[in-house]
Amino acid sequence: MPYIKHRTYIKAEKELIYKILTTSEGWNAWFTDDTFLKIYPDGTGDIKLRWIDYGIDKTNIEDGGKILESIPNRTFIFQWSPGESKTTVSFQLESYKDGTLVSLKETGYLNSEKDLNACIGCAAGWGEALTLLKVYVEHGIIYKDDTV
Repeated sequence: MPYIKHRTYIKAEKELIYKILTTSEGWNAWFTDDTFLKIYPDGTGDIKLRWIDYGIDKTNIEDGGKILESIPNRTFIFQWSPGESKTTVSFQLESYKDGTLVSLKETGYLNSEKDLNACIGCAAGWGEALTLLKVYVEHGIIYKDDTV
């Protein structure tokens, strides 16, 4: 089955990256518009990612699901449904030199037309997202809706 895999180096401590990935404020600062995220003491939780007036068509997008695992400064894993299947998005954080390697993997797509189209879109989207995260963390630049 198809899957997505990206990795980037961000010159920042993994504690900062983890905080950005595990809070609503963190996601909304660099990528989404009105995300809701709640992590329970056992490391599970709920996430709803939201984009308002997104893209050229200015559409509203909402998707989310369960947070399966959240290990401070190491792992953040959640599910959502960008196609017809529920997929699992995993962020792994690893200290490297004077920063953090951020690895992203998304699995669970089926070999259907709808899932393959979603996989292609998310492959490009997650690559862009990691770049936006890097630019935000390293330089304080927020790039959303053609504004810098």
